[in-house]
Amino acid sequence: MNRRTWREIFEIINDPGVPVLFLIGTMVFAILGNALYDLLVVILQEVFGGETALLYAVITVFSAALLFAITFVLWLWFNLRRRKRSRLADAIKLDRAYPGLILFVSANPRGAEPAAIAHHTQAGKLRRLWLIATNEAEKKAEQLREQVRQKMGDAVQISIVPLDNAYDIPAAYRAVVQAFEQAADLLDQMIVDITGGTKHMSAGAVLACREYGVPMQYVLAEMKDGKVDERSESELMKVWV
Repeated sequence: MNRRTWREIFEIINDPGVPVLFLIGTMVFAILGNALYDLLVVILQEVFGGETALLYAVITVFSAALLFAITFVLWLWFNLRRRKRSRLADAIKLDRAYPGLILFVSANPRGAEPAAIAHHTQAGKLRRLWLIATNEAEKKAEQLREQVRQKMGDAVQISIVPLDNAYDIPAAYRAVVQAFEQAADLLDQMIVDITGGTKHMSAGAVLACREYGVPMQYVLAEMKDGKVDERSESELMKVWV
């Protein structure tokens, strides 16, 4: 189940598509608004005495100023936030191991998955591993699972997450989110490897990582004749979105 933010809860309460909650929410907000208004009137009456015209003039001016201030603050907030999110941090060399790793498995028998996993197992940090694989890569995912088990024993819990289509962005997004939801308290100690995924799978991972605040990694290796040079020394890079 996806977690709900406070904003989403308030949207549900104010959604006419949910009649019961909408009715309750409308009544509660109306009562709250009337109570605040009556409280403001009582306070201002004590300040200005019985000057009714002056009292309502002050309320009108105060309300207009408050509306303008709220509008300006929201405009400033959303624009600054959009500008900040539009900036993509530079990739840096991965200098630490993570307890949780989500990995796209490619059908290529000479893919970079072993190097991506080894960085975390060598440090003895890895505790949970999710292998996202299509039908074509399922056999390779099982081989990777056995390799990790031979090296780490029962210290690493391994799950294979099936992916029906390697060229379906929403499906890749859902697969990564499924792993995030299973991670529970480990969510803030996870990283997603996108090296072995198609462009569509990587796009789905980016959307999920951006939503959950999880970093990504990829294996950087030298290219030769359009292919990865297996003799070159690869390194892992980390990027935030």
